[in-house]
Amino acid sequence: MIAVGIALALTLGSAGAAPRELLAEFEAFDTQLASLDAQLATLESTLVAAEASRVRLEAEAAAAEAKLKARTEGASALLQGLYRLRRFGVLRSLFGAEDSLELRRRSAYLHAVLGAEKARATDFAALAAQRREAAAGAVAANAATASLRDLLLVQRASLATERTRRKTLVREVRSEPALVGRAATETAEARKQFQGAVVSAEPTVKEPVAPPTSSDFRAARGRLPWPVRGRLVLGFGPRVDEVSGVRTSNNGLDWLVEPGDTFHAVFPGVVTRAGYVRGYGQMVMLQHGSFTTLYAHANGIRVVVDQAVKAGDVLGTAGTTGLAAEGAPQLHFEVRYNGTPQDPTEWLAK
Repeated sequence: MIAVGIALALTLGSAGAAPRELLAEFEAFDTQLASLDAQLATLESTLVAAEASRVRLEAEAAAAEAKLKARTEGASALLQGLYRLRRFGVLRSLFGAEDSLELRRRSAYLHAVLGAEKARATDFAALAAQRREAAAGAVAANAATASLRDLLLVQRASLATERTRRKTLVREVRSEPALVGRAATETAEARKQFQGAVVSAEPTVKEPVAPPTSSDFRAARGRLPWPVRGRLVLGFGPRVDEVSGVRTSNNGLDWLVEPGDTFHAVFPGVVTRAGYVRGYGQMVMLQHGSFTTLYAHANGIRVVVDQAVKAGDVLGTAGTTGLAAEGAPQLHFEVRYNGTPQDPTEWLAK
């Protein structure tokens, strides 16, 4: 039965137009999903910072309130004294002294009392302003975090919708033999073009001067660690697609993994590619002398071009970008010598 919906639209294209490329459609989905993922990560980190700011401002408001309360209680005795002083009169208090020494003492005391009153009044006003400012900041922070939470919900919903649409496209493409054949043809051509670009941009050399050398890599044959933990679902070499009957050839190995699983460098090297490549999705390529290792279908890359990495370093998160064979999180891995694919099973530890 011919699949309908997205796959049918891809098959027919617009009236009078050539059918759209499947890999172009997947690249558009992957680009959109990567953008939504990045926006979501930014929103989440912003929300964490906003929550921390809200907690801090609420603590400051509470501290200002406590200080204001303490100042209010401490000022009660002074206010009572000032009340009595005003009630009986300043002059009466001063000139009621029996001698000049007592007069000077009362004058000094009165001056201190009035100075303390002025300082307390200034301090009280500052604390009241601090409390108002902190309270207003806490209210604004609460509103900001509430708004961010709403945006986060919208962003997560958008991301889930786009992922569902992509999964639908994968299912429809995988169920229609004609589309399976197109996908296989486009993938083979895209990878051939990529290989041509790599060879022309990076002339082959037998033994580069900079480490690690080809001899180092060759000595690790049969002892390299697996780049990911998962279930091997596709081996190296020719195969016939069960749906379309199209004969294809796999230049590496493919593992199915759990969502969020990371993949790792199998040998020290230098990053020569890190980004989206049609036919591979998000991909990392490492140079090891005349040898290269290639890691594809990533959902996130954690290295950059020209970065030196050690064996075991995390390169990214395995995923579904590109036309992943099963439409589930996975990793495609290749070993090449001067651009020629090698059987990875001969290099990896058993």
